[in-house]
Amino acid sequence: MQRISKLFIKRISSRLSTDEEAELQAWRDESEENRRLYERLTDPSYVKAQLDLWQMVDSERSCREMQLEVDRIRRRSRLKSYGVSMAALIAVALGIGVFLYNNIGVGSDGVHMAEVPKKYQTVQTVDEIKPGSTRAMLSDAAGHKVVLNESDTAKVATVLLTTENADSLERNLCLEVPRGGEFKIQLEDGTEVWLNSSSRLYYPKTFSGDVRKVRIEGEAYLAVATDSLRPFYVETDNQQIRVYGTEFNVRYYPDETEVYTTLERGKVSLSRLDEPDAELFLTPGHQAVFRTADQRVRVRPVNTDVVTSWRKGRFVFEHQTLMRIMQDLSRWYDFEYEFTDDSLRGEEFMGSIPRYSDFTTAIAILEKCGGIKFSVSDGKVIVSRSGQ
Repeated sequence: MQRISKLFIKRISSRLSTDEEAELQAWRDESEENRRLYERLTDPSYVKAQLDLWQMVDSERSCREMQLEVDRIRRRSRLKSYGVSMAALIAVALGIGVFLYNNIGVGSDGVHMAEVPKKYQTVQTVDEIKPGSTRAMLSDAAGHKVVLNESDTAKVATVLLTTENADSLERNLCLEVPRGGEFKIQLEDGTEVWLNSSSRLYYPKTFSGDVRKVRIEGEAYLAVATDSLRPFYVETDNQQIRVYGTEFNVRYYPDETEVYTTLERGKVSLSRLDEPDAELFLTPGHQAVFRTADQRVRVRPVNTDVVTSWRKGRFVFEHQTLMRIMQDLSRWYDFEYEFTDDSLRGEEFMGSIPRYSDFTTAIAILEKCGGIKFSVSDGKVIVSRSGQ
């Protein structure tokens, strides 16, 4: 794969010889995965996406091989192809998975994750705030990373990560959806997972042994494939969900004080990680609320259509506090906010907002509910009472 990566870099920076072009084409025709990877790495929009990823990572910690390659190409090329900069070559190298980064942390199950800075977009007016899009970043235990968009699948993403690292025994993956993003994947067993903004899914490339287990941070909706011989488990904050072939929503954001498990259909049980035998069973139409402070749980009936509305293209608020509404909107539209009056945080609202509408539409709906207004100051959205 190192040879192929060099051919890609040369193809962008200068021109391939006839033999080199034939070699690259032969590699492309070897498999469907190679063909899709070829098309991906010659797509200018993908190059730009990889460049965005590179800019999130501390470039001073890039490995020595990358720097040597960049220096070599800089001396001999002006990089006219695609109209991209030198950094675009680095982006392509990221996509191939040739180069590794040292600024990585270790996630659940030994998965290494690049720590994405908690950066909000700086805005001058509410008109600049746009809805999120389908995008994510996938990493493996070896530190390889690849940016994904709406045309990608879990299968293609895994190929991108593991081709260079084919001999590695590590196959744990982490799919991270940033602020302003969402993503859906299908796991190896057929289970489908929808991830909301600012969420992570830790999972293996293949489920081995007699159990299937994943870990979630953030919010996800799961449609779990039935397998009577291999139960499916979802871990959150000291809580374990055992799934019996079902569809449910789980919300666990580390900066929130409660974990919400909402069952739409089927059956699940919940238990603490340190007490796996003490199971609490949920029936459809109910939500378990696990308080992280004292690790107590309560169960209540809910309208599941409201809880899962984010997956269906809407924000639906039913007696929802303004604080919770702003948490959800800020993750999806990617902005920072503050209240001028703390008493606003606990005020409740009812309503529905199209998920893919501009932020101006969203706040117009909230403002019509009465009593609040939105403005921008110092790059933040300011929430205040009307008349202030």
